[in-house]
Amino acid sequence: MTFRDFRGRIFVFGKSSAFIFLIIFNSFPTMKQLILKGVENLGLNRLSRFWTRRCLLGLCYHGVVQNQSPPNDARTRIAVTVSQLEEQLRELRKHWNPVSSQQIRDAIEKEIPLPDRAVHVSFDDGYSNNLLLAAPLLNRYEIPATLFVTTNFIETQNQLIWSLELHERLSVFSGTQLSLAGQLYSLDPPETPKRTEQALQLLQIAKSLPMADRETLLQFLRERTKPDLTPKWKRELYTFLSWDELRSLQKKGIEIGAHTLSHPILSQLQPQEIDRELRESKNRLETELNKKCDLLAYPFGSENDFSDLVVNTARNIGFRLAFTLQEKRNNAQLDAMRIHRICIHRELSLASFQALISGVRNALFQQQDS
Repeated sequence: MTFRDFRGRIFVFGKSSAFIFLIIFNSFPTMKQLILKGVENLGLNRLSRFWTRRCLLGLCYHGVVQNQSPPNDARTRIAVTVSQLEEQLRELRKHWNPVSSQQIRDAIEKEIPLPDRAVHVSFDDGYSNNLLLAAPLLNRYEIPATLFVTTNFIETQNQLIWSLELHERLSVFSGTQLSLAGQLYSLDPPETPKRTEQALQLLQIAKSLPMADRETLLQFLRERTKPDLTPKWKRELYTFLSWDELRSLQKKGIEIGAHTLSHPILSQLQPQEIDRELRESKNRLETELNKKCDLLAYPFGSENDFSDLVVNTARNIGFRLAFTLQEKRNNAQLDAMRIHRICIHRELSLASFQALISGVRNALFQQQDS
């Protein structure tokens, strides 16, 4: 046997063993948490923070809910609880150096270095819980933040961003089957934890559909469902800010950026629609808040959700910083129109959060960790 053959067999064996280990590891949440805590106790998170200290970490939150909100409903996954947010902000204040969007601008445009272990905190969409529940904690821990606002939803009642509306309607749809993307899916009873989980999976499939097909699906569900948005936890989760509340947040030092008019997948739009979504949201914010707006977060923000055309349009309109959700930290050399962020969801335990943000990121530490 040649050395190359031997090395190849070792490589295959290693990959197979790792795959088997990951299956076992992910099947036992308690084991997972013990290993995650061991990673922290052994100093591996600290070591990783040191090696990546020059790389800006961007974190993206959406909503914040009270601790008693339904824990087993996939619709609350976009939010963290008050206690989660507090322990996470405490972690950031202890081991990281929170920076503002202005500091990121200065680092790129004026070459003023960011501090080691710099972290930028942001919130997407524009929910009133950002003011009521997040702002006091941000103030307590002296952490600057940026809020990216979907302007068409400010001061609306009982309206949902289309992806949340789709999730809500799929969760309450009374049918037992649904045809989507040429495949028939069996559904559990509505308004059960299994159904809301299925609805989330179907939503991910729907995002990849052409926009016209997605609108057809939404119209089909609108004719057959009537979601109840009156429960307290839903009002807390879905209610948007008013313009006066946005002005209040701005006075508290929170920077306000654009998140388009209607939260579309920008890469699926025609050039004139991209321009309208970006330009009109920027203009509306500048008019209402009496302050120049040059910050943008791409809706959904994965690699397929925006394009070079979107980036160039945003730059030409006057945005100076734009943020993605590509679930990775930034390179030491920042790209002003592609500042990467990691999305923080409710399932993350503190140990998972520590491993995730410290850069110990591999198949063991995905967003699904509990």
